[in-house]
Amino acid sequence: MSRVERKRLEKESRKKKLFPFSKKTNDIVLEKNKEEKASVDSNYDENIYNLEANSFKEIEEMQKKDTPKNKPEVVSNVQTLSNNEDDFGKTSSYVYSKSNEKSSSRMKTADRIISVEDEKMYLNNKKNRTEGGKDYEEDVLTVDSIFTAEDIKNGINDEEVIVQEKSGDEEIDINSIKKLDIEDAPFEDVVKVAESRLAAEFEEKKMEEEKKKKEELLKKQEEEKRIAEEKRLAEEKRKEEGLIRQQKAEQEKKKQKELLNNQDKSLDDKKEDKNNSNGSDSNNDLKEEANINKSNYSKDNNASEDKKAKKNKIEKKKVKSAPLISNINSVVDEKPKKNRTFKKVIGIIIAILLIIYIIGCVLFNGRFYPNTYVNGINVSFKTPKELDTLAKARLEGYKLTLNGRKNVKDSIKGDDIEIEYISDGSATNIKKEQGFLTWPKAFFSDSKIDGQLNIKFDESKLEKIVDDFNIFDKKNITPPISAFPDYNIKEKKMFANKGDIGSTPVKEKVYKFVKDSIKAEAVFANYDDYVYLPQKNTYKDSRLKKAIDEIEPYTNMKIEYDFEYETFTATGQDIVKMFKVDSEKDYSVELSRDNVREFVRSLSRKYSTYGDTREIKSASTGEMLKVSGGVYGWLIDREKETDALLKLVEAKKDIVKRKPIYAQTAVSRSKNDMGNEFIEIDLGSQHMWFVRDGKAIVSTPIVSGNPNRGDATPTGIYPLNYKTRHATLRGPGYASPVSYWMPFNGDIGIHDASWQPVYGGSRYLYAGSHGCINTPYGSMAQFYSLAKEGMPVVVHY
Repeated sequence: MSRVERKRLEKESRKKKLFPFSKKTNDIVLEKNKEEKASVDSNYDENIYNLEANSFKEIEEMQKKDTPKNKPEVVSNVQTLSNNEDDFGKTSSYVYSKSNEKSSSRMKTADRIISVEDEKMYLNNKKNRTEGGKDYEEDVLTVDSIFTAEDIKNGINDEEVIVQEKSGDEEIDINSIKKLDIEDAPFEDVVKVAESRLAAEFEEKKMEEEKKKKEELLKKQEEEKRIAEEKRLAEEKRKEEGLIRQQKAEQEKKKQKELLNNQDKSLDDKKEDKNNSNGSDSNNDLKEEANINKSNYSKDNNASEDKKAKKNKIEKKKVKSAPLISNINSVVDEKPKKNRTFKKVIGIIIAILLIIYIIGCVLFNGRFYPNTYVNGINVSFKTPKELDTLAKARLEGYKLTLNGRKNVKDSIKGDDIEIEYISDGSATNIKKEQGFLTWPKAFFSDSKIDGQLNIKFDESKLEKIVDDFNIFDKKNITPPISAFPDYNIKEKKMFANKGDIGSTPVKEKVYKFVKDSIKAEAVFANYDDYVYLPQKNTYKDSRLKKAIDEIEPYTNMKIEYDFEYETFTATGQDIVKMFKVDSEKDYSVELSRDNVREFVRSLSRKYSTYGDTREIKSASTGEMLKVSGGVYGWLIDREKETDALLKLVEAKKDIVKRKPIYAQTAVSRSKNDMGNEFIEIDLGSQHMWFVRDGKAIVSTPIVSGNPNRGDATPTGIYPLNYKTRHATLRGPGYASPVSYWMPFNGDIGIHDASWQPVYGGSRYLYAGSHGCINTPYGSMAQFYSLAKEGMPVVVHY
């Protein structure tokens, strides 16, 4: 089916909705169209016009049938043109057709012009357009030029259809189009085209509105700028005109003054000249000259007034606003008046103040200023005689209480030193020194005068009492410590420790302070800082900062010791203490061996187990037993470790998992350094066991040292030094060969004793050894085979 036919059927469907006809009416229209079309081609499209307008499926089936041989052959080439801005959403197709007839110069945009009816419709449309006065550049045939028989019958021409399609007054209901049954709708393209056109029109309207808003905003901004610029120019112009008028007025005044001065000078000169001449002639000449000058002066004044009037008229024509010159003159005239008034007011105020000052001077010539305190007594507006009375009364039952550092308290009574007040004019002298001219200052500040009244007391008695003061007690005295470099553990950095001001009194200064306090009739007083021995160096000393900067890099070192069951890491505080800083002199810094040794010593006290008291499970009782004494355990070699650590710190090297140098070791480095086996000797029961994992493997009776001869075996825990065979034990007056020898405490050890007939019991009290543990030969062999060098030997009662 051609596009022209499709368009025609589409239009018929549209008109059916606007002007619905019955099926019978549609049949009449179709019959009429069939008769008109029969003259051109009685065979082609006859079946199509016999079908009802709504039977689109049948039309498509008939179209598929073979067309007659005499059907024009048409080759169409369709080119779709893009929408322009003025008519958005419209498309038109141009068809170049080739047929057996002669080619026409005009362009035909329908896919196929296949009937005389179509040609006739085109000619009628063209005629109507020409009669209506329309002029077209191209003679174009479009699908909109085709209208059906129903259109003609109902009086609808092609132009009305175009107008209806183009008009945007009526809203197209897209949903109603979408809901059409595809059987009744002419094409699915109708819906899609309608949707795209509506979307495009909506977007175009939106863009146009935004564009209009922007243009209105720009216009508004430009208008505001223009108005602001005009205001600025008008203001500048007004200022310039005002300055010009002001300058002209000032110039005019200057000219008038100069003219008057010149006239006065000329008159004076002429008078002097004529005084030198004779009699009345000179006087007459002078009068005439003066009259002439006056007339000239009046003429000049009149001329200047005429000029002023002319200038004023010109200025009034140019500027109708109030003249600035008159305003300036009025301001100039008002200023002297205001100045005179201001000067009068100032003068009156000065006069009043002067009168008040004189009255004050008279008043305070014999009285103390306000806010004046003498020996703590308020003597404001009082006379020197009144001060004498108050000072004497203050000494009745007088007692001075003193407070010092470390909560030290001392006191002294006036009766103990025979204190008294002498009225010999000392109060008058204080008033004379105060004067009377500077009394206004007294209202703004206090004046405290102490120790100038004549207070007498027995100084020898005072000195004895002061010697017994608590401030001189040794338990209250601590020497001052200068500021020194220290380490803040929380902030992990060096800082200047302020040290300690101490509480060491200086006797001469304490005596002077007490004496001055009594003369000032003080009741309570705190010992001043000057009575104590001061610090030699304070935290503000610049040398202290240099010392801190020198030690600071060492505090970032890492010194870590490994004791197997735990590690110890030295902090910056520990490292700082290794340095010796002469804070009492010049803050010289030195890495001190003594201080490093003190650090090693503190390390040894914490981690060396040498001679510690230990708790063991006794084989004799089966219970826990505490044993103290002996030399068993770990012991750090302080001297060697000090030398080694000193070199490492000097090199600023980090120390990680260092094991210290030991003078003595033990079986285990865990907290229980005795391990799981030891030899237990009970001197009370005269028995010995070899204990492993808390159980006795071997036991035997023994004979220990004889306590009655002073050879008692010492108690404690000792390491087994070594073991050997076939040794000779020597002592004062004896030499005893033995088969097994295991010393554990110097020359005291465990060995066999063939000379002992029996073991155990109380034999050690009368036949005991020189301190060794005598053991039966068989048992000794067993202990020897089980014993290990360094294992603990526990000796107890």
